[in-house]
Amino acid sequence: MGYLEFCSNCGKKNQFGAKDGNMRHHCSQCGAIHYENPKPTATLICIYKKQLLLVKRAAEPGKGMWGLPGGFIERGETPEMGAERELIEETNLQGKVKSLLGTCSHFNTIFGDILLVGMEVQIEDWSALKAGDDAAEAVLFPLEKLPNLAFPCHEKIVNMYLEQLKS
Repeated sequence: MGYLEFCSNCGKKNQFGAKDGNMRHHCSQCGAIHYENPKPTATLICIYKKQLLLVKRAAEPGKGMWGLPGGFIERGETPEMGAERELIEETNLQGKVKSLLGTCSHFNTIFGDILLVGMEVQIEDWSALKAGDDAAEAVLFPLEKLPNLAFPCHEKIVNMYLEQLKS
């Protein structure tokens, strides 16, 4: 087993099975449940003149594919702080979160369960745009001519934005 083999509360051996309405690791000795929570990410919608900012992924998963800028929210950060940091790291741009669009969850083969928090970000000055961090390219695409995106959740967040435009 290896992963979550022992209880972090009492040190006894965990078991995996039904506990409080879900299948999970738990300790049969002290009753502690060992939750496996998703890792939150800031996933950004950045629009300039009816164009969407996308980054070409420089690393797996999805290496070489287009995706929304963003990444993991780090300890001590709010989702907004994580969004603004990731924007700078991946695109060299500064922006402010304008709105929360919604969330999407998926299982990632490298990081496990991921919770994508879709946010629209307002950027005032686009002149510093350049790829950085784990982005091989950073490009604006017309909203009506987007390439295939690396992840279904990125498609879902784009659709959340498009639905918000309609209302």
